This record gives sequence, C-alpha cells and structure tokens, in this order.
Amino acid sequence: MRTSASKCVPVAMVMLALCAAAAAAAAAERAVPADAFGLHSMVYSNSPYAFKAAMFREAAALGVKDIRADLALTQVIRSPGERDWRPVDEYMRLARRYELRVTLVLTATPWWTADCPRRDAPAVESFRCPAAHPGTWAGWTGEIARRTAGVIDHFEIINEPDDPAGYSGSARQYARTLIASYRAIKAANPRAKVLLGGLHEPPSAGWLGQALRTSKAAASFDVANVHVRGSLDCLARQVRRWKHAFARYGFRGPLWVTGHGYPSDAAFQVDPAFRDGPAGQARYLRASLPALVDAGARKVFVTERDNLSGWFASEGVLAGTVSDPPCERPKVIRKPAWFALRALVAGGTR
Repeated sequence: MRTSASKCVPVAMVMLALCAAAAAAAAAERAVPADAFGLHSMVYSNSPYAFKAAMFREAAALGVKDIRADLALTQVIRSPGERDWRPVDEYMRLARRYELRVTLVLTATPWWTADCPRRDAPAVESFRCPAAHPGTWAGWTGEIARRTAGVIDHFEIINEPDDPAGYSGSARQYARTLIASYRAIKAANPRAKVLLGGLHEPPSAGWLGQALRTSKAAASFDVANVHVRGSLDCLARQVRRWKHAFARYGFRGPLWVTGHGYPSDAAFQVDPAFRDGPAGQARYLRASLPALVDAGARKVFVTERDNLSGWFASEGVLAGTVSDPPCERPKVIRKPAWFALRALVAGGTR
C-alpha cells in the first residue's frame, strides 16, 4: 500500500500545481478597475486641519483616487441664518491638493429641527434624530452641493441609518430625507452622485425593504452602499445577497462597499486562516478586496486608520497616534496592510 501511495502522490501534486497555475492565469486576465479601491478615512468635519491633511496625504501616497470623510451639518449650519463654511472649504482644499475624489458623508441634525423619538432626549444627542422637516435638512445638503460643485461631487446621506446608535429615525423617515436630499443635491449640482447611507445590517433584517418601499425612494440614489466584514469565505455571498436585495426593489445601479477591513490584532481576527497579526491582516486584504470586486462591488473603501475600540481599534492600514481624539500632527505608521493595498492599487490586474 505504501508503494502504491508513493507513486500516486507526485501525480496528485502535479495535477494540483497545474490546476493552481491555470486558476492563477485566469485570474490574472481579469482586470480590476483602476479606481476599484478607496479609503474610509474616519476623518470628521471638526478634526484638526493638519490631521485631515495627514490622512489625505497617506491616501494619495497609497495611490487610491477615492476617500470617504464625514461632514456633520451641525458643524456648518450653526443657526437658521448662520453658516460656517470652513469645514467644507478645508475638504475642498485637500481634494484639490491631493487630487482625490471625496465622498462626503452628510450626517447630524441641528437641534432646532430634530424630531427625536423621545421628547426628553438630551439636546446633545439630537444630532442622531431625524429631521422634523426633511425638506429643510435637504435644503442644507443642496447648499453644500452648490458650494462644492466640480470639486466634491459625491454625497452619502447619513452613515448607517439602519443602526439606531447612529440614526434614531425609522426606515421611512430616512427614506423621506433621502428623497428630499436627492432632489436638492441634483438641483444644485446635476453632475453630483448621491449614495444611499452605508448599511450594516444584512438585507434580511427588513430595514431595506421598509425604506425602499417608500414611494420614489429606490429612484433617489445613484449608488447603493453597504458595509461588509467577516470571514473571507462569506464576503462574496454577502455582496451577492445585497445586489439581489437592491434589484428586488428596482435598483440596478452600482454597489459600493464603503466600510471594509480586518483587524491586525490577533485577538480580534475571526478568520482561522488569518490569525497571525499584522501579516494576517495584509494577507486577508490581498484576498478579500479582489473577492468583493469579483462578486460585484464596484468600489471598496478600506478603513484607513486604527480607531475606536474592539475590532476597529486595529482595523486601519495605518497605526501610530492616529486614533481619536485626533492630534494636530499624528505620527503615522504604515502597516503591512498599507503596502498590500498599495500593491493591489498599483497592479490593476491580479
């Protein structure tokens, strides 16, 4: 038996090698769009300008063309008649300087127009509440789109609106705000692209159906937008499920994944194949990003910096003094994942 087995093993190894080579050759022929990858910067409108500049500079050095950043309306709309355009103008200056396409995530409801589910909600928490008059909130997004036209043309309406921790309104309240904002932004800048707020719940949770069954909601965004994380073998399935769910409600436009990453801290590395710390994070991204694109994601935004806690505390491709609260001039450490992403961006094909 040992003699027979010893004769078969080399043949099996040769066949496996030939299959692997064929698969690799086929993969190499599938081109990855040059602009398939971007960065989710977790930069906020009230971050110090030098900190914003550091994150934009690292994005440009990586070679990506897209960066996602937050703009809280409460930082711009100071009162019904007062505007502070400094955060908007800073983003425009950085977009020009580093030649990056900025997706502005428009968030936060000024307290005087908030319709909070709890009447006794503290004013400091009202930014999570839906707008009492969606047209008013939308009018402010139109002002921003008009000011940024030609420099910043991508706008996401509220981050993770399906998560009560970030948005306390219902799916239908969100839909009405989305519809009104889409109209206002397009009137101000017809070339603008409007993104649905990045969703983090699976489509089976029901939120998407409630939102998109609202009349005209499915026609009130140009880009579907979700956040996808988890073990490598489940990523493509998640993307396909999302695409099917959007198509069910009549949307057949592009799907972006604007939140994706994997921790470099082995304590939070959930995939058994990638549990060796920073090296595992880099190998995971080298595999996960092409898998998401192959499954149908038009763009994938990778978490740029370590921040927050738990999984997210080491999810960025940048470490150092980059976590909140943002310092004026952070010390930036490029992880192996940063170099892995740069190689993917530069490669164009796999």
